[in-house]
Amino acid sequence: MTAQPEVQQMIEARISQLQRNSFNDIAALPEAKGEDVLIDGKKGALTTYVQRLSSGKLLVTVQIASPMLLGFGCVYTERGLIFSASGFVREATSEELQNTGG
Repeated sequence: MTAQPEVQQMIEARISQLQRNSFNDIAALPEAKGEDVLIDGKKGALTTYVQRLSSGKLLVTVQIASPMLLGFGCVYTERGLIFSASGFVREATSEELQNTGG
């Protein structure tokens, strides 16, 4: 299922904000921080997760839970970034997101 354009724009905006941060800035963020958002006039949730991987890198996942048609359940859309202590930042693969609970 393709995410709504509004959802994609929200995720892209948050990813863009996060990419400008350093490894230490990301390490100082809480493990999870959520906020309510409106998606097509309905309440959804945008959550940012930070996980330290066994490699020492940080995985930041941005997830939006948007209501399904008629409000029965949610559709989850997410993207992630991998931050290295060396300053290198890259997009997380779908496998990396799945292997860490995404």
